[in-house]
Amino acid sequence: MAVAYLNGEWMAPEDAKVSVFDRGFMFGDGIYEVMAVYNGEVFTLDQHLVRLQRSLDAIRVKSPYDEATWLSIITEAVARGNENPAYLYLQVTRGVESPRSHVYPASVQPTVLMTVMAAPILARNEVVPYKVVTKQDIRWSRGDIKVVSLIANGLLKNEAVDAGFDDAVLIRDGAVTEATAANVFIVKDGVVITPPKSNYLLHGITRAHVINLLRASEITIEERSISEEELLAADEVWITSTGHEVWPVGQVNDQVIGNGSAGVIWQAVDELFQASKPGVP
Repeated sequence: MAVAYLNGEWMAPEDAKVSVFDRGFMFGDGIYEVMAVYNGEVFTLDQHLVRLQRSLDAIRVKSPYDEATWLSIITEAVARGNENPAYLYLQVTRGVESPRSHVYPASVQPTVLMTVMAAPILARNEVVPYKVVTKQDIRWSRGDIKVVSLIANGLLKNEAVDAGFDDAVLIRDGAVTEATAANVFIVKDGVVITPPKSNYLLHGITRAHVINLLRASEITIEERSISEEELLAADEVWITSTGHEVWPVGQVNDQVIGNGSAGVIWQAVDELFQASKPGVP
């Protein structure tokens, strides 16, 4: 059953309402996290909480709860939702201010919204490789902060969809940054490569988990810049995110990647990822 938590109260998601003067609505002045829930456990929860605090610090919002309280609320949300698998969405805005002002208010209580809703169940043999198009990365230069202001990401994603693609891979100064809502990996000659952390891309929790899985395996992983030419010439391309887990890409622009199907290294990494989920024997 879907459930929402809003500023200390539990309710159905459709009953959750915030003020029109909330700075998240007025300015996009807030941050968020999306977490996967498998078998009643939040996947990579500790890492999400670290990034949550980092994002709050970056936009100068004092966390409304300490770590123990966050853990308690999240645990209760998962129990109340009782969905498997599920997505737990957590958003914190600077709070309500009227009249609106670009200057941060001296004292305002942050707005906290949390929802738990069922996630789609997709058999691995139903995963169809994406077709993606490259686009110039027109976004601001702080992609490492997980802010709710996603207008540029949405524009780029919808331009890609309107052109018949599933997503866009973004290019800045000739180098790959990320997709519109996911990190990017390529494979060349058996080596997995992903762009290094920077202020231009989100430091994805799934990205980090995949890197750790690769480092614990016999598959070589490199974190370095990827040119657009390397992307087009790759043997395999994947994207990673909470929602996509590890998702193969079969075409970039008009260039078929490999034979257009999920590659053998993607298959190996996906098996490692599925086995790492909570509750998997």
